[in-house]
Amino acid sequence: MGATALQKDRDGLCFFGQISAAISHDLKNVLAIINEDAGLLQDFSLMAAQGMELDPQRLIKLAEKVQGQVKRGDGIIKNMNRFAHSVDLPVCDVDFRELTELVISLLTRMASRKCVTVTFKEGEQVHGKGDPFTIQMLMAKGLEYAMDSAGRDGELGIEVSSADSVNAVTISGLGETLPDEQLAELESIAVKAGSESAYVPQDNILIFKF
Repeated sequence: MGATALQKDRDGLCFFGQISAAISHDLKNVLAIINEDAGLLQDFSLMAAQGMELDPQRLIKLAEKVQGQVKRGDGIIKNMNRFAHSVDLPVCDVDFRELTELVISLLTRMASRKCVTVTFKEGEQVHGKGDPFTIQMLMAKGLEYAMDSAGRDGELGIEVSSADSVNAVTISGLGETLPDEQLAELESIAVKAGSESAYVPQDNILIFKF
């Protein structure tokens, strides 16, 4: 295996690791909240054992809070499963809107940490052929750099469209100009994904065409 192929494999592995780490942090947060609520439930049990009267509404609210975290954890695991299976086939039918929505969900923690709001604009379903894993890597890296460009309290919009047999994912709301090294990296990933990466600084947008 040549150096180029090895680097490509490592780039993909690093991306997979980055997303896996983010997912594990989210799951740990869910478990920490459930553990905290379990401790509170234990306190209620001790109070009841000592003959103290408990407010049923407090127990109901606690149960609802735990159920909410279980639902949140289930959603995180479903996204993890969808992401993990994106490596199953190198080329397959791709729902670009669904894939973009997944990438946004996977980068929720990053957006929160960078204090950037990401809005996914309404639109029609857009389908095509491609490598879902590499496409996600391109979108995620582009969104990460767009967040850095937008800065704290920035607002990004993402739109999926199709025209003249060309599918496109457009990220708008960028602020500072993207550095040449970031543009070069995006172009490199775009080649692997069989797509084109275009940055339009005067319009503050980043476009990926498939």
